[in-house]
Amino acid sequence: MKKIVQAMLILGVGAGIVGVTSTTASANSQYSAKRSKSVRLVWRKSMKRHAMTATTGARYSKHLGIRYSNNDVTPTVTWYTDAHEKLYKKNKGHNAIYYHVKSADGTLQGWIWRGYLKPVSTKKNALAAVNAQPDPKNPDWVSLKDETPVDKEILSLFPGTIEDKTLDAQAGSVVYTNDGEETPATPAGQTFIYLANSSALMDTKNYDKLLTAAGYPAAKRAQYRGWHIGVRTQIDNEWGEGISEGDAAVYLAPAK
Repeated sequence: MKKIVQAMLILGVGAGIVGVTSTTASANSQYSAKRSKSVRLVWRKSMKRHAMTATTGARYSKHLGIRYSNNDVTPTVTWYTDAHEKLYKKNKGHNAIYYHVKSADGTLQGWIWRGYLKPVSTKKNALAAVNAQPDPKNPDWVSLKDETPVDKEILSLFPGTIEDKTLDAQAGSVVYTNDGEETPATPAGQTFIYLANSSALMDTKNYDKLLTAAGYPAAKRAQYRGWHIGVRTQIDNEWGEGISEGDAAVYLAPAK
């Protein structure tokens, strides 16, 4: 009788462990019919292989019904793209592009909004992808780096300012907005400028004109000498988040 009781206790403990494991798994993986019904598929296509990482947002099933995991749980995973889809968000009235990604070993996969994905640099990718055996004909995606010359054109229009990576990130959250969310509130003491571009020629002259139209002519910009500045420019003409190609965000903060 004593052995039977002990066996029952062992089974009970085992069931408890399984229960805890299942609860932990379900905490990460969640289904939402409301979220699935809030979007409509516009198109879904295959795409080239690019190495990416994501530390914010979440990873979903193809129609967002299942949230597999938050991306901060897998911050060091290198994701490889193989498809993308455009979803129309009914409650927000705009489109969003999601990339289908897989981990190098193929154990993890899902759809991540591309605003959360960042390209892996060539040097880092060469190390991270040793076991993935990426197609050598598909080079790393470097389009985000291509915005640098445009950013520098805008920075040159604020002489004497100091580029600040934290402010760059703030500006990036506007032009590479998180699923079309409203512009983040401007912290106290800072100046925020949004430049709505309509020109195919995104040069210094164009942004000088846009800044003047926004109420920041050269004389006023000169007053920010010594301030810290952050600039990001949207250069993806298929972003589909209510941001046009060439739109730029500028944040300015007084030196501490």
